[in-house]
Amino acid sequence: MSLSLRDLRGPVRALFSDVDGTLTTNGRVEASTYAALEQLAAAGVPVVFVTGRPAGWGPAFMSVAGAAAVVTENGGVTWVRDGRRMSKLYGVPASSLPEWRRRMLEVVAEVSSKVPGARLSSDSKYREVDLAIDWNEEASLSKEAADEVVAIVRRAGFAASRSSVHVNFGPPHFDKLSACVTVVRHVLGGDGNDLAPYVFVGDALNDAPMFGGFPKSVGVANVRTWWDELAFKPTYVTERAEGAGLREVAEHLLRVRAGETR
Repeated sequence: MSLSLRDLRGPVRALFSDVDGTLTTNGRVEASTYAALEQLAAAGVPVVFVTGRPAGWGPAFMSVAGAAAVVTENGGVTWVRDGRRMSKLYGVPASSLPEWRRRMLEVVAEVSSKVPGARLSSDSKYREVDLAIDWNEEASLSKEAADEVVAIVRRAGFAASRSSVHVNFGPPHFDKLSACVTVVRHVLGGDGNDLAPYVFVGDALNDAPMFGGFPKSVGVANVRTWWDELAFKPTYVTERAEGAGLREVAEHLLRVRAGETR
């Protein structure tokens, strides 16, 4: 059974947040959500975005939202700051990407032939490491069809997970959690073996590794849509859904932070 957010205590050194269905509300980021994250950063709690979206989203979030780092493609590409420049960390060696892409496109052809309506997401053309099959964004497949896609690509030797909009799949050598451990070590200066001082907020099945890896893991209220399917469940759940739930977390962390710094 999950706990109320009121039970979450410090220390809090950074907030890691999913994007779709967590940062966003009905597909967009509300001004009040941006403001809440700005307040967190100003209080000394940096924000890291963790998403299944393509690598191209990384520089945008680094610039527009002032993120300390951005994990994209479910850990396939992580963007970090190197002085005034941005640099990328890959989940697999860059030299291996052409062969991985060839194999993934073969699986896309198999999926398309076996699951009616399944197709690459519109944003796949901007991906560097993984690919995505659209099931609930521009397409409208059942959860059963999406799970069939997951099964097909896993049988082909890839890692795969169903987010709220896509089935993301790629080389089986990384996930959101492994990328976040890298961020803790190389960006935040922490011990990657100790995630207790950090908070993760998410909402979907591809956030399960994070729910299992972060002691202070939070699900916004819409996480209950997938509750019975989650391999690992969040420790805490907000009262509100999507961006309002993330603002709820930010407000609570500001109170916790104020108590820590007295």
